[in-house]
Amino acid sequence: MKGLLIKDFRLLKNQKNFFILVFVMAVFLTITGGDESSPATFVLPYVGFVCSFFVLSTISYDEYDNGNAFLFTLPFDRKIYALEKYIFGIVTGGAGLLLILAFILIYTDGMAGAEQTGETLFTAGVSAALLFFFLAVMIPFQLKFGPEKGRIAMFIVLLGTMALVFGIVKLAGLDDSALREAARVMGRMGLSGVAAVCIAAAAAVMVISMFISTRILEKKEF
Repeated sequence: MKGLLIKDFRLLKNQKNFFILVFVMAVFLTITGGDESSPATFVLPYVGFVCSFFVLSTISYDEYDNGNAFLFTLPFDRKIYALEKYIFGIVTGGAGLLLILAFILIYTDGMAGAEQTGETLFTAGVSAALLFFFLAVMIPFQLKFGPEKGRIAMFIVLLGTMALVFGIVKLAGLDDSALREAARVMGRMGLSGVAAVCIAAAAAVMVISMFISTRILEKKEF
């Protein structure tokens, strides 16, 4: 796995200009975000979402010019390859989140109160959960369908999931009282508790996704 990680980080060097651009944009959005709310509200999810796409580019590089036919002759099994992609995505996305979180905390030091700092840390936790969820959804589709068809299939599934959730809410007849009760439960848990639940749920989805990706690779012929 170490060799696969080194390979992917070397591939990442080819995108260093894009990486720099992402953080310049994140810094700009933080500085110009205004004082009404925490600048992390949009910036952290944005950085996590963009960084999650770096792992997809490495899969595309591996597939380019039938490169997988050679890659899978090397002494590692396909389960290790799938696991490495998730680890690489977590490392790159997590590093991006930590870097911009550190900048936000330093930039708002002295300007933000304890409440806003708590909101920033909560947003960081939820952004980490979103990163896990993005990776869990995107990697299997990329491995199964390739870059172009994978994006289309992923978009269709996400729309279908949103429609399913909306339909369940409608059929269940959830009213304002149910939503208020959910808000009270989250209030009792606190921001840190809600963030922890989000991360745990996303991590569980990622584990399931990892098994799916492994099955996809085991059935694939190169």
